[in-house]
Amino acid sequence: MRSPSAKGVPASRSRSGSRVSGDRSFSQHSTADDAIPYLLRQVAERLGRSLAEALKPFEQTPSVYRVLIALTRRSPARITELAELTLIEPSTLSRTVDRMESDGLVTRASGSGDGRTVQVAITANGRAFLDRILPAVAAQYVWSIHDVPTRDLRALRAALKAMLHNLKVSPIK
Repeated sequence: MRSPSAKGVPASRSRSGSRVSGDRSFSQHSTADDAIPYLLRQVAERLGRSLAEALKPFEQTPSVYRVLIALTRRSPARITELAELTLIEPSTLSRTVDRMESDGLVTRASGSGDGRTVQVAITANGRAFLDRILPAVAAQYVWSIHDVPTRDLRALRAALKAMLHNLKVSPIK
C-alpha cells in the first residue's frame, strides 16, 4: 500500500528502491508512542523541565539561559535575531531582556543608524553568570545522553539539522 503524500512534500526512495513519502511513523504499522514528532516533543519537554530544575538554584529561567547562549554566538544581536535564535515569543523575550538588563547580564542600545532597531549585547557579568550555570546545565544534558552511543548521537545531530533546515524552508506554514 502506498503511503499518502502531502502536497509539496518530497517523496524519497527506500532501501529497496520503492518510493516512500517521509517517515513511516504515521503509518498503521507504528504506534503513536513511536511517532518521531511525539518523541521529539517528549524529549524537548523533558529537557526543558530538566533545564528549569538545573537553573532553580541560580534563580533564573530557561529563557535567560537561552538568551545568554544566543548572545555568545552573536553579540550584539537585534531583538528579531534573538527571537529567531531562541524561539522565544517577542513579548516574552522583551520582558526577559528587560529583566536581564536590570540584573546587569545584558545591555541594550539603539542600532546603528536606525533608532527603531534595538541591539542586545552580553555583558562581562552575563558571561560570568553563564560560566557559573553551565556546569549545572551541562550535567543535565550529559545525563540525558549518557547511554546513547556516539555514532547514534552523530546521526541524530545530522537528522535534526536536516529536519530543522526542511522546516525553515517548508512551503507548508
